[in-house]
Amino acid sequence: MLGKCGQIFRYAVASSRAERNSAGDLKGALPPVKGGHFAAVTDPEKVAGILRDMDAYQGSLTVGCALRLAPLVFVRPDGLRHARCSDINLEDAQRRYVVSKTDTPHIVSRRYREESQD
Repeated sequence: MLGKCGQIFRYAVASSRAERNSAGDLKGALPPVKGGHFAAVTDPEKVAGILRDMDAYQGSLTVGCALRLAPLVFVRPDGLRHARCSDINLEDAQRRYVVSKTDTPHIVSRRYREESQD
């Protein structure tokens, strides 16, 4: 939050809407956010309920499609949202993309799993 306040005040100073960046005055006033662990649902009955709820979603078409696709590809919401058709090769059952933060190429392949189980 302090970072966002700093951005706002920097913009205000740059656009002559404020005389100084007051975000520094907030240092120590805002407690740090404590991150926590987000437990995964592993009970098959609970997973089934979640899948049924996702399938019954009545909202927008885009969100409904994303909810139905997500359990099939096992990616985080951002990974699904930023996926491009050009990243996907249906013949090879692969998705190739580059992780923007680290500029690392990734290949997600279903075929590898199928072949390794033989």
